[in-house]
This record gives sequence, C-alpha cells and structure tokens, in this order.
Amino acid sequence: MSTSEQPVPRLERPEQVTTVLGLVTAGRFTLFDWLAADAAHAPDPGARIELSRFAAAELAGHPELERAAADHGAVLADVTAPYLELFDAIGRRTVSTDWWERMVRTTVAGGMVRDLVGLVVEHLADPGVAADALAGRDLTDLVAEEVGRATDADPRLAARLALWGRRVAGEALGAVQPVLGVVASTSGTDLGALAAPALGAISAGHARRMARLGLAA
Repeated sequence: MSTSEQPVPRLERPEQVTTVLGLVTAGRFTLFDWLAADAAHAPDPGARIELSRFAAAELAGHPELERAAADHGAVLADVTAPYLELFDAIGRRTVSTDWWERMVRTTVAGGMVRDLVGLVVEHLADPGVAADALAGRDLTDLVAEEVGRATDADPRLAARLALWGRRVAGEALGAVQPVLGVVASTSGTDLGALAAPALGAISAGHARRMARLGLAA
C-alpha cells in the first residue's frame, strides 16, 4: 500500500484535536463574513433578513469551541489563524461584481469549505463539539430558488454564473492542499492520506451543488 493510500489514523492527541477545532472555527467565521457582506448588499429586506440569520447561525456554539480548545491546552484564536488566512484568500481572489455572483460565490466556495472541514472532522476520535458546530441549514436550496427564477428569464445569466461558479470552485480547490498541509504539519498526520480522498469528495460535492443551482459544473 502506497503512502497516499494509507488510512488516516484517528485524531485524538491534544494538538490534533485543537488544530481541527481551529479549522472548524475558521470555516465558520469565513462563512459568517461572506454571508454578512451578502446580507448588506441584498436587493430586498426579505433576503437581507434571511441571509443575516444564516450569518448569525455561523457564530452559534463559539463559546463551546473555545472551551474545548482550552480543555486541550490551546487558545482557539491561535489555532484558527493559519486556516483563516487561507480561507480569506479565497474571498480576495473571487471578488463578485453583482448580487448573483455574490450568491454563487458564497454557495459554491462556502459549501466546499464546509465539505473540507467536515471531512477532517470525521477523522477525530471524538468529533463532539466540532461536529455539532457543522450542523445547520444549507444555503443551497434558498439560493437555487432565486437563481432558478433569474436564469429562467435570462439564459445568458445562467451561462455567466456557470462560468463564475467554475472559477470560484477552482480557487476553493486550490486551497484544499494548503489547508490540509496545516492539518498534517500540526497534527503529525500524513498529508497524502488526507488529500487524496478529500479532493475527490469535495469535487463531487461541488458538482451536486451546481446541479442544484441549475448551473453547469
């Protein structure tokens, strides 16, 4: 069996648990930032309220994450910082030009970030509070309804958003290996064992998400 085919051992040492807690927190705050910005640019009060609710949900449970990190001898902000920088870079490279691009960016990149975090959390011996933090509503269905109405009326918009979605996905996929590199280096886990299955699973999740949006992946 090659190194890349080796199964990932369960993550249970304190430094392993805390680096995953940092990854979870970075993913949640990234989505909060994007959703809050989307809400501020919403075209109507209903959308603003709904997106604000999604954003607020990303902050729920943060005290529990802080306590869990402290219980394992770490400061949550410290173990979050390396991942937050990598996720923030996705946002800087995918600056949206209009409301529809904003929604597709948050749905596509946000979904891929959540998928990546979830795949790592699955390797925790005791997912506990990390798994609880990933629970929540899925933005895709809300956005799919809005995008569907708009693209039915304007096929050119559908083509533009499909192209945009592919670009966003490329930027998000480009962050997978660096993020997993931080996980591997801080937890003593083999990078190849983490990366090989993760890339395939995240790509498959992206294709399903784009299909739900009615856009060609």
